[in-house]
Amino acid sequence: MFQRLSFAPNSLRLANADINVVACSPCGIYYIFNKYKDVAEKSVKEYLEYFATNKATSQVTQDIERLRQWYLSDNETRKRYMTWQQELDDMVYEERERTKAAERRADEAESRADKAESRADEEKSRADEAESRAERYEKILKEHGLL
Repeated sequence: MFQRLSFAPNSLRLANADINVVACSPCGIYYIFNKYKDVAEKSVKEYLEYFATNKATSQVTQDIERLRQWYLSDNETRKRYMTWQQELDDMVYEERERTKAAERRADEAESRADKAESRADEEKSRADEAESRAERYEKILKEHGLL
């Protein structure tokens, strides 16, 4: 992965993405920041050392650092990145809001279902009471010979 990186802007973006993925994993952080000295292959070791220490010690890492500094100093690139970051933040916010709204709708539907179930239980209770009264009246009428 690290050996075939070129230094064209698109490749650098891919390189950072690949390395960030490695750096985000718990074992990746340990590997890059604590084990780069143990790597035998020189080209890989240079990259790992650069990303671990942020010091450009070889020509290759100096090229990376020069490109990184250019991207940081280029206002148009920074503006595009900030716009892109804001768009990502907005998309995350909007998705969270949609999720919250869906959860509210689900809760409201559940609440309506609970209320409907409660009303059905009340109606069943009323029907049971009416049936019980009818049975009592029927019994009284039979006792008095009216039925």
